[in-house]
Amino acid sequence: MAATSSRLSNSPTTHQGIRDLDQPRQASRNDPMRVNVGDGERALSALGGGALLATGLARGGCTGLALIWSGAALLLRGVTGHCTVNEALGRTTA
Repeated sequence: MAATSSRLSNSPTTHQGIRDLDQPRQASRNDPMRVNVGDGERALSALGGGALLATGLARGGCTGLALIWSGAALLLRGVTGHCTVNEALGRTTA
């Protein structure tokens, strides 16, 4: 429960004291999914991931499963803006 409250405390609030969903959440140093991918790269990752996922679903079999997993990973990278490889290398393209 403490992890949830700390994540919520980093969120901007309205003048009534409730979370403002129109404003981005403030990043903290201990955020496990810190954005480290730029906007253009995120868009390409999401588009490519969606295409791979759709191709994998249409193909089926072991090859299709591999395409589904690859597409899902790229889609997740595009949606969240977080790349575990960039994190492991200590770099950011954002």
